[in-house]
Amino acid sequence: MTSAYKITDEKPYPLGCYIDYDKSLVVRAVFDGGSKRGITLYRGEKGEDDGFVIELPTECKRGNIYSARISGIKDVDGFTQYNLFEDEDYFCDPYAKLVIGLDKFGEEVEDSAIRAKLDNKSLRSDSSTCFDWEGSSSPQTPYEDSFVYLMHVRGFTKSSSSGLPADIRGTFSGIIAKLDYLKSLGVTCIELMPIYEMNELQDSEKRGKVRSAIKGSKALKGSDVIFSRNGSITNKGSLDHKVNFWGYKKGYYFAPRTSYCVDPANAEDEVKNFIKTMHENGIEVVLQFYFEEDESESIIIDALRYWRCTYRVDGFHVKGARLPMRNITKDPLFADVKIWHEWFDYGDIYGGKPVKKRFLAEYNNTFLNSSRKFLKSDDNTAGDFLKVMIANGCEHGVINYICNYEGFRLADLVSFEHKRNEENGENNKDGTDENYSWNCGIEGRTRKKGILDLRNRQIKNILSMLFLAQGTPMIFSGDEFGNSQGGNNNPYCQDNDIGWVDWKALDKNEDLLEYVKFLVNMRREHIMFREPSPFKLMDYISCGYPDFSCHGRDAWRPDFTAQSHVLGLLYCGLYDKKSEDKPFVYVCYNMCWNKSEIALPKLPDGNSWKLISDTACAEVNTDSDNNYVVKNKNESDKKALDNDKVTLTERSVRIYQSFKDKKDNKRKSSKKK
Repeated sequence: MTSAYKITDEKPYPLGCYIDYDKSLVVRAVFDGGSKRGITLYRGEKGEDDGFVIELPTECKRGNIYSARISGIKDVDGFTQYNLFEDEDYFCDPYAKLVIGLDKFGEEVEDSAIRAKLDNKSLRSDSSTCFDWEGSSSPQTPYEDSFVYLMHVRGFTKSSSSGLPADIRGTFSGIIAKLDYLKSLGVTCIELMPIYEMNELQDSEKRGKVRSAIKGSKALKGSDVIFSRNGSITNKGSLDHKVNFWGYKKGYYFAPRTSYCVDPANAEDEVKNFIKTMHENGIEVVLQFYFEEDESESIIIDALRYWRCTYRVDGFHVKGARLPMRNITKDPLFADVKIWHEWFDYGDIYGGKPVKKRFLAEYNNTFLNSSRKFLKSDDNTAGDFLKVMIANGCEHGVINYICNYEGFRLADLVSFEHKRNEENGENNKDGTDENYSWNCGIEGRTRKKGILDLRNRQIKNILSMLFLAQGTPMIFSGDEFGNSQGGNNNPYCQDNDIGWVDWKALDKNEDLLEYVKFLVNMRREHIMFREPSPFKLMDYISCGYPDFSCHGRDAWRPDFTAQSHVLGLLYCGLYDKKSEDKPFVYVCYNMCWNKSEIALPKLPDGNSWKLISDTACAEVNTDSDNNYVVKNKNESDKKALDNDKVTLTERSVRIYQSFKDKKDNKRKSSKKK
């Protein structure tokens, strides 16, 4: 089948294998030190032959890298796939740009059937293979103007309730089909859970280079697990075929997830088209990457560089332990790329120099804890809540969230006090026990209207905290309309209705969605909710008011005692240089289980307070300008006087805005005439 071939030395980088323009095969791969190692080539579209084996000599070794140029292979253009081998182990190249054999999500595949596509540069035509980006570019939306929407590509639209054709559910094309929805919500950035290729089966014991990142990942047998499903006890073997649905495991970091594509063979262009479409609509794409603590720094940096250059992604949320964050942040290629992590050493990264534009951002788990505790009326929480509401950074962004992919969904946060993870097959021992949740009086599902109304109000309360805080708000897909996971706070293996977004919840909770849109609009209209730097907390323009102040039952006297659950946050519009009206906004939080009084601070002459939102309202609507219309009969139709004390409904949030008095406007108009 092949003639004699010649092996010569080749430079070791960049790693990977391909057929070069001169018809020679270039091999650059890492081996651990077996007695023999090399590459196996396969012919045909499906690589159906037995494979052509080429063993690499030790003369090609530098460190643990074997690099060779192999010329004289007969009919070399017929080879389409390859695998690497070391002694008796065959494995797919970790540097493969496209992996073949994993296009069916959750399907068991033999190691030898997982292969890398062999790129053939000699057959390329620049006009046919070069993706046309058509001038699209990254929106580079500043953190203060951003709204992040975290999603799982498959889980976002896989459910039939998404209303999409079956062939695009759970794919990048499915997200594009929901683009109008995302834009109507005001999303500026999509964060995707891992989309690099992997074998998602939890119980597959891989002999090769790519092994499961989950310790003890082999699932219990279904017959060993007993759990309740919809009130019925079952011990069926449904857990034998366990998948890592989330995808936080070691994978093929350079290859896109083919099971998320309509056309797996054309995965690269499909992902590029997705990113291009998002950019054309002003939406950034940030990718999550998970790396094990023993992963080589080289593959981490190389993978991020590859996705930045090849797919033009806007940023990375880097997850894992012992990550080379200093090298990532100092890489010149990432100078204009958003990098998210738990924390950064800013002194080392910036050396004390001022930052012109913020690209680094911290994932602020503190906001989740403090806002949840304040929501459920825990003692000693008012001070911590205030801190997270105004937390901001001059050299970095702050990503705030109340729910992440792990932990309760927002609807479950107000419906469950205890996790319901039995179906994960770990006897409910997995997942966090510190949810800081309150079920509003009944655990789980209920038909009691009073409980349902309170849960709805609590969701709106904490959404108000999220979107009216400084920093960048992030929500997990479906939380904006009350999607539930049935109390499962760790559905990492649930490729089913538990892990998928239930779009039927949108019809049931349309008022929640409208309230989110209202909050996004409030944030967009009032720059005080999205300052690019921390508040100074002082009157630095000599207008009589600080940029931000806090109040309680008496104006200018907030209560931070242990039993305090009431706070009024005043945002002074006089500091808004872009607005002509320069309205004040006063947000009143009463997380107490009783009605509570709060003072309305005095406004400048000619201004009056007017209630524009109240989460305690039974009826809610928005007008043509997406302004929230309050149906509260008690106070919606009257203006509040300065220094009045108003009574807040238990567990509710009100928003007041200042408006110019009509009489004062007429007086000023007559003076001008």
